[in-house]
Amino acid sequence: MGQNSMPDTLQQVVKMYEQQPDMKKMGFLTSLFKVGPESFTDVDKISMDMVYGGNDMAPVVRDLGTGAVVVTIDKFGNMEVPFPVYSLETPVNISQLMNRLPGENAFLTSTTRGVNWMGRMARLIKDGTARHLRMIKNSMEYQAAQVLTTGKCTLTDEDGNSINELDYQIPGTHFPASKISWADPKANPIDDLNALDDVIRTAGLCDVTNYVMGKKAWNHFLKNEQVHTNLDKNILNTLEISPQMRDKGAAYLGKLNLDGRIRLFWGYDATYNPWNNRKETEYFLNPNKVIALPSYENMDFRRYFGGIPSIKVDPVFDPLFGNKITVEGEYDFKVRVWFDEEAETYKSRTRSRPLFVPASRLRFGCMTVIT
Repeated sequence: MGQNSMPDTLQQVVKMYEQQPDMKKMGFLTSLFKVGPESFTDVDKISMDMVYGGNDMAPVVRDLGTGAVVVTIDKFGNMEVPFPVYSLETPVNISQLMNRLPGENAFLTSTTRGVNWMGRMARLIKDGTARHLRMIKNSMEYQAAQVLTTGKCTLTDEDGNSINELDYQIPGTHFPASKISWADPKANPIDDLNALDDVIRTAGLCDVTNYVMGKKAWNHFLKNEQVHTNLDKNILNTLEISPQMRDKGAAYLGKLNLDGRIRLFWGYDATYNPWNNRKETEYFLNPNKVIALPSYENMDFRRYFGGIPSIKVDPVFDPLFGNKITVEGEYDFKVRVWFDEEAETYKSRTRSRPLFVPASRLRFGCMTVIT
């Protein structure tokens, strides 16, 4: 293959990569954690006034320096929070280039055999990296869900074993259960929400305006006569909806204006496949949970990214990713592509170290609905 054909080939692959509809889109709960210029760091740990639950050190399968596992965490101490590590790898052996690829005509050239082998390789690496990004973004959404529903974040290894728990020390009164089952005709979901609202208002000095409901919680909530009668589902009349919360994967369900309190309701039933049991499907938000939040402007939830050492990528594939994929205001992924001559295999590795921090830790809560 002529040397001058490679840049054109990679340009085509990069264009296909960037045109993916979900390239920049994050999960609904992830999007509540804001990203600023200070979010992207080159540090290994972030200093915070936090405490850990569980053991005082994290037993990991591998650390950042020894290779890729699905989720690892470095050792820690001195009240510093180590960034979790998500590290995924995909090998592409040259024998795989013989397999027919969907849409491979896009890489046909005037070479002797009519096939651009490096173009095929680039596409396989691009597909593997795109899958890495989807998996890591799912892990980020799960981390956000844990923080918002429990005030804690449990980090696990690739076998699903808990390796450590970050405890943001949010009072237990912010995570109550409903008084009785919402399936009971005697239940009063509005009173339950009012009680949680009062806790958050007193502690966080702000009003609760947004409620993100799991599937079962919403179904039982809607059966309540007071809710059913007063729910306003007309989104055109709801100027209170923050644009930052729209089109993120949650469904706007309606507005209630009772007792002088305006409440906006969202339904969220997105799912994922656990790494240690990919045949199972689980909800990011437990169907029985209701997350209580202030207005978007009053939320101070932050997303940080830890540093990962930069290693020079294979010069052939440097134009494909340039060692880093950063979407402004969303995420920071590091990509490395290199060639293992002995194995005749190109390897693509994607790493990211996101950490979700509820800075306004007293301005939210989560109710477990008894059903």
